[in-house]
Amino acid sequence: MMYRSFAGGFALEASLCGTLAVAAGFIGLVAGDKQNVLVKELFDWYKLAELPVYNPDYPDHAITVAESTLCYDSVSKFIEKEGVAFGSSERSSRCAGVAAEVVRTTATILNRELI
Repeated sequence: MMYRSFAGGFALEASLCGTLAVAAGFIGLVAGDKQNVLVKELFDWYKLAELPVYNPDYPDHAITVAESTLCYDSVSKFIEKEGVAFGSSERSSRCAGVAAEVVRTTATILNRELI
């Protein structure tokens, strides 16, 4: 429940992608002085990543590049390319896949830096 308001880009304002906000928080818990550099690395990756990689519910899903850390930009590109509504199951499944990739990338960054 702690991060519930992050869905849809902080209280449904379509601002910073909620998965990035949560990931940045976890990086901050363990990264010490490296926090800003590692969060920037994650955000830079997100802006250029072809997402989602994983979407088992819709294997022929559209792949998009957000070019931004904003939920609005990321989701808008997807729903326009896929031709679906914001409230669609396709969009929900896509965002779950994006969240999985953010978690994987965050873990990869932290493992590289801290192990």
